[in-house]
Order: sequence, then C-alpha cells, then structure tokens
Amino acid sequence: MTRTRNHICSALLLVGVALVGSSCSSDDRVVVVSAAAGPVSSASVATEMAAGQPAGVRVVVGAVREPVTLTAEWLRSFPAQTQAVEFDSSKGRQSHVYDGAALADVLNGLGVVTDPSAKNAALRLAVLATGSDGYRAAVSWGEFAPDFAATPVLVAHTEDGRPLEQPRLVVPGDAKGGRYVSGLTELRVVDLGMN
Repeated sequence: MTRTRNHICSALLLVGVALVGSSCSSDDRVVVVSAAAGPVSSASVATEMAAGQPAGVRVVVGAVREPVTLTAEWLRSFPAQTQAVEFDSSKGRQSHVYDGAALADVLNGLGVVTDPSAKNAALRLAVLATGSDGYRAAVSWGEFAPDFAATPVLVAHTEDGRPLEQPRLVVPGDAKGGRYVSGLTELRVVDLGMN
C-alpha cells in the first residue's frame, strides 16, 4: 500500500495539483488525476472510451483528499482478492468468480476525509458507484470497512478468469445483483452527514 500511496503522491506532485483540504463541500472543484497521464477531463475519458481503451475508474470529490484515476494496471497492483458469488438478475441466476482489489484497499490510501468531531464519522460515508451507462448504486462505509461488517466488496478486473474491459463493483452476499455495477467509471465518496 505504501508503494501505491507513493505513486499517488508522485503523480500529484508531477502535475502540480493542489490537494483538497479537510473541509470538502459540494462546491469544491477537484482535478481528477491519472497516475500515468496527469489530469483527466470528461472529454479525454470519452475519447479513450470511443477508442476502445479502458478509461479507468475515477475516485472523485466528496470526502476524498487525493482524487485519482485508477487504471487497470494500478488496480492489479493491490493485493488480489477472489470472490465466488451467486445472485439473481434480470437475466436469471448468475454465478461468477471475480478477481480484483478490495474497495477498502483502494480507498485506504486516498486520504478519506471525515469530521473529527463526529462520533464514528466514517459510518456517515457511502460510496456511490457509477457505470458507463449512467447506472448508479451505493454501498455504505460500514458494510466494507474491516472494523465493521468487513464485506469483501471488490473493484473487480476479471470475471471467470477473463479480463473485464472496464472494472465492475462486486458486492458479495447481495441476493440480487443490483449493486454489481458493470462498466465502472466512477467511485464517489459521499459524507451523508454533511449539511
């Protein structure tokens, strides 16, 4: 994780991006940073997707101090987790094996911002996952945090041994696959306790 954090810091220093302070609001504007290619704009993400290149998963404003774009290579640098899952979907019963990075690991080094005066402030956080088709679903921090429910939520990069074109959010234990967000393009950390 230290190596990953160093990559984040190096990328931020190279492109001269100022980090968001500890008092984030909905009006804060944050540059999304790619570890390899500097700031990523909506237009460049659209261009990459049109060219058939995975655009990565953006971790953006809200309660994140160090916004980044997670590339497929970067996701593979986290300790690999494997989850065999079953869930119901509109296509019937699904059974898959996913490999990927634990969501807790992905967010661990990004300086998640919480209110130090709030009791169990992290439990006010949620992660809103967005797919390439605009579909959104949320998981609460307490669901995947190691010191609470510790559900091994993944940002998966393979399904049944085959690489995914774009990562997928995987929420083991869900009876229905509504929170298995395909074509994952964005993870937004939100403090639900903010006024």
